[in-house]
Amino acid sequence: MSEIGVDAAFRRTLLFSESEILKELLPYLKKSLTLEDVEVFSVEEALQREGHGFTRTIIESSEPGSPAFEYRNV
Repeated sequence: MSEIGVDAAFRRTLLFSESEILKELLPYLKKSLTLEDVEVFSVEEALQREGHGFTRTIIESSEPGSPAFEYRNV
């Protein structure tokens, strides 16, 4: 806390872009999990697609530092 301050320590955000990190890791995720394709969506983007293979409870369980994952076999 001494490095980032009290306000930042209790804020529900990260000091980096989690979606950008996940996007950089896509080749590793695809290879290590043997996936055909991987997509990264923000909560807002996923909520717009709700009902088309996107589950609201899974979307809403996502929070900074704890992303939610949904897999489909197509």
